[in-house]
Amino acid sequence: MQHSEMLSPTPTRWDYRKEAGMGSVPITKVREQLRRVVDGDSYAPHCVPIGPYHQSRSSQWIEKRKQCSTGFLQRLSEEHMVGGLTGLMEKLEPLARECYTSGDGFGNMTPEQSSSMMLHDACYLLLFFVDYVSGNGAPPAPADDDDERLVNRNTLVRDTVFLLENQIPFFLLQAIHERVTGGTTSVLDYMAMPIQELLQMQLFISRKPRQTPPTCSHLLHLVHAYFRPTLLPAESTAMSSDTVTGRWRRAVEYRRYANVQLMRRVYQDDVESSVLDVQLERGRLWIPRLRITSNTWTILRNLMALEEQAHRRPVTAYCLFMSQLACTAEDVQLLRRAGIVDHFLGNDEQVSKDFAGLCNGVVMEVDDLERNYLKPMWHQLEKRCESRAQRFMGWFRHGRNWEITAAFLVALIVIACQLTQTFYAITGGGR
Repeated sequence: MQHSEMLSPTPTRWDYRKEAGMGSVPITKVREQLRRVVDGDSYAPHCVPIGPYHQSRSSQWIEKRKQCSTGFLQRLSEEHMVGGLTGLMEKLEPLARECYTSGDGFGNMTPEQSSSMMLHDACYLLLFFVDYVSGNGAPPAPADDDDERLVNRNTLVRDTVFLLENQIPFFLLQAIHERVTGGTTSVLDYMAMPIQELLQMQLFISRKPRQTPPTCSHLLHLVHAYFRPTLLPAESTAMSSDTVTGRWRRAVEYRRYANVQLMRRVYQDDVESSVLDVQLERGRLWIPRLRITSNTWTILRNLMALEEQAHRRPVTAYCLFMSQLACTAEDVQLLRRAGIVDHFLGNDEQVSKDFAGLCNGVVMEVDDLERNYLKPMWHQLEKRCESRAQRFMGWFRHGRNWEITAAFLVALIVIACQLTQTFYAITGGGR
């Protein structure tokens, strides 16, 4: 997950005070209501605590790994500046402290203790994503790192990338990066590529390379920048914010009552798209494949928690849609057979329960078009459900009462035969 491609230097050094100012996204703790209704483990690190909120979960081996990372980058920085990283975190500690806005996240930590913690965390993250090793020798590993070999790399990625409460401000990473490299390149450029590759591997986005966002506050904020819909419903510009929007129907109900065919949207390598690109087109509901792994619910829940600080909430809108679309085993089976849901769990029943509970405790104004990008599609589908013609066609194509359907077909054949017989009787009589 390292990116070693050399990048062109930026003209000036970062303004850390501006980067930590009003335009940044704070690192907050998840609302207590969300913790109570879902598994609180979705928001806590398993092995690698980053930042002040979960330092009590740290272990001896991870602290040794962080110290080794800090020592290695200290030696590299001393090649470009006298003292290297010494004193850097102490200068930035007041700005960094302001980024953690929930309660007493730092507890009784002194400025010296919090500076040391953030320096170790930042150095560990930088070496996890950025290749400073080439030509400089590998950082020394702790003598007794057997515990680390037992930790799955997916767990390390989960802890360091996808948890809202387990983040560190990007401007701290940038400050260390500048001293380590002796240049003015943006650390965001180095970290964006491995994050893209990670999301592509998990089928959250297509393989088309994306431009690096101009600025991000932390790693989860960077992930969220790539979770954006590129296909917006056609009626979005004409939809009034006063139009009332309700719950989504189940997948089998849309097939049965709206005569909708559920189709998997396949990513094209040369087109920028994401898992949020849901679209209704001529009776076909196109939905990108969602691959469900052990970390899928954690990723989506933390992104929804992050969006509570934002005006636009596309991930939350998508999760509300999927949680109500696939809330029973019958729905999951239908979506799985269509190639829309891909899971390796024991059965569809468990997946449906996970979908149904995905948005427990989540609150969003679904009538607000700015927040809910799928609002126009809900109304398009509802119109199809209320159409007698679509309901009849859905019943005819997907209804389960085969006896009635067969009788209906027999009746049509009988009527057709009678009409044909009458037609020939009339035409023959005319001669």
